[in-house]
Amino acid sequence: MKQIRLVVGFFLLVVAVSQAKEITLQEAIQIALKNSYELQAEKRKLKSKELEYKATKGLRYPTITFTEMFMRTNIAGWAMMNELNQHRLTMMSSAKYVDMTAMNMMMPMPMFQPPTYPEWNNWQTKIEFQLPIWAGGKISTGIEMRKKEYEATKYDVERKKQKVIYDVKRAYYGALLAKEAIKLANQAYKSVEKHYKTAKLMYDNGLAIYADVLRAKVYLSKVKSKITEAENQYLIAKRGLLLAMGIDNADPSQIDVVGQLTFEDTDKDVRYWQEVALRERPDLIALRTRVENAKRYAKFQKADMMPTIGAFGAYQMDDKGNPLGTDGTGFLIGVALNWKIFDGLQTYNKYKAAQETYKQYSSMKKGFEEFIKFNVFKAYKELLTAKDRLRTAEDNLKYAEEVLRITEKRYKNQMATMIDLLDTQTMYDQIKFEKTKATYDAKVSLLELKYQAGKLKENNGGDK
Repeated sequence: MKQIRLVVGFFLLVVAVSQAKEITLQEAIQIALKNSYELQAEKRKLKSKELEYKATKGLRYPTITFTEMFMRTNIAGWAMMNELNQHRLTMMSSAKYVDMTAMNMMMPMPMFQPPTYPEWNNWQTKIEFQLPIWAGGKISTGIEMRKKEYEATKYDVERKKQKVIYDVKRAYYGALLAKEAIKLANQAYKSVEKHYKTAKLMYDNGLAIYADVLRAKVYLSKVKSKITEAENQYLIAKRGLLLAMGIDNADPSQIDVVGQLTFEDTDKDVRYWQEVALRERPDLIALRTRVENAKRYAKFQKADMMPTIGAFGAYQMDDKGNPLGTDGTGFLIGVALNWKIFDGLQTYNKYKAAQETYKQYSSMKKGFEEFIKFNVFKAYKELLTAKDRLRTAEDNLKYAEEVLRITEKRYKNQMATMIDLLDTQTMYDQIKFEKTKATYDAKVSLLELKYQAGKLKENNGGDK
């Protein structure tokens, strides 16, 4: 946790003292992996599962218990037993607890008085141990279950990492799109400014009407407002990126994303991605592990129908006046067999219920596999659609560039109106942005496909 705070503190310090810190996609991912609250919670869960696994392994070892107890009592049985344990009890002293006056008749002179049931002190020091020898396989099965749950939770953490990477990359692409929109708006402004200057020059030379100058000027103002809108959208996108990175108190104007919004296609077919998903998706592997654990749980319940064997022992010291005293000492050691022969079929029905739970989870696993295959199929088809839109946008941009070039030439030759020129410019600017948006959509679709296939890993999270 201290390391995480240092990383975040350093990042915020750099942001605060610089004009605008450039941040790469890989840097954004690494910061997010350190800052994500959900990921940190998942790691805490993993640590908990690890400790539970270690605790369960301790069942194989003996349990040793130390007890120090003080007792003062006038209950005859307890008081007599305490005195006996202290090796102080004699025939004469036992008369304090047992009525032995009848024996006086057998003696020349009375030796025994009626019992007085006095209070008696006892300090008892005891060390006990218990050691399981055989428990019907329940201990080994329980340890294996804890181990596999720990391993399954590792895959939960990995899937959460992939979700963090997915969120950061999508937010980063959105910031690149917004940044590209600013660039396109500025380019559009320069183009319209050129049209305005052309119209003004032609008006000054008597070759155009003043309305053309006004139309160009109005359109120039509209494009300028588009620049402001694009800049605000960029700030919003960067704010979203910071949130995806786990940073909630930084100024988005102090960072700048770097890189080009380009699309790198994949030549893999849908079957390849489905096979990868079924082989590598961490949440599916975690589910498979837990299904196997459900099978082990049935075995775990079945063990209750078997006898258990264990060893036990104790060493005890009793003293009238002192803790840890040794007026009397003794030990016991033994072996016990315990077998629950009949419990109203409780154990049997628990075992059968565990078997049904295993079958239920097996069906859930099959359904989840089919659901994953569907999501991969859906993401793949959406990628094909996005790529088709991108190809169409690239072709349209070529056509729009040619139409704009021709219209500009026609306007200069007084063969087209300013309205025609501005309409063509609007179409060109729109198609140019649509091409950029189509590139973004294709990148996000490929990102979605990789996420559904479980391919977004920490070591390849950034664009290379």
